[in-house]
Amino acid sequence: MVNRRSELLDAARAGDREALAELWRTHNPALLRYLRARRTPSPDDVASQVWIDVARSVDRFEGDLGDFSRWLFTIAHRRSVDEIRRVVRTSNPTTAIRSADRVAGADVEHERHTALDRAIALVSTLPDDQAEAVMLRVVNDLPTADVAAIMGVTEGNVRVLVHRGVTRLRRRISV
Repeated sequence: MVNRRSELLDAARAGDREALAELWRTHNPALLRYLRARRTPSPDDVASQVWIDVARSVDRFEGDLGDFSRWLFTIAHRRSVDEIRRVVRTSNPTTAIRSADRVAGADVEHERHTALDRAIALVSTLPDDQAEAVMLRVVNDLPTADVAAIMGVTEGNVRVLVHRGVTRLRRRISV
């Protein structure tokens, strides 16, 4: 299986569209969960932009599948920040925040059928930095160093954010 995955990444680098499509099928659900937990306005549109960026530059990507995940979420983080800034710039900030919450709320209502989606909705109630750290570290199982690189913080800060986020989630669940 591991050899198949590395072959898939190599094929995508070489321009194989089917290999890139398989990477999309494998990684896009986690990417969308991450963007929704960050309360990114228009998460589907942002995810599409992330995959366009990936398709344009995968031939220059160097690394294994672990590196690919880190790279993918780094692009997603940057595109999410760009989208939030764009929405805030083009509208009243209060309206932008309500709009982002409404999108996340609509997605939560639509996807309440699975336990994972309910968990993602719960994570999205955390402060932004804690939600992002929990999504990357716990849900997507990225190493602490990778999460720190994606978020632009220290590894110690990631550990603290994850600890605080998980502690808040435990309190909310037990109430």
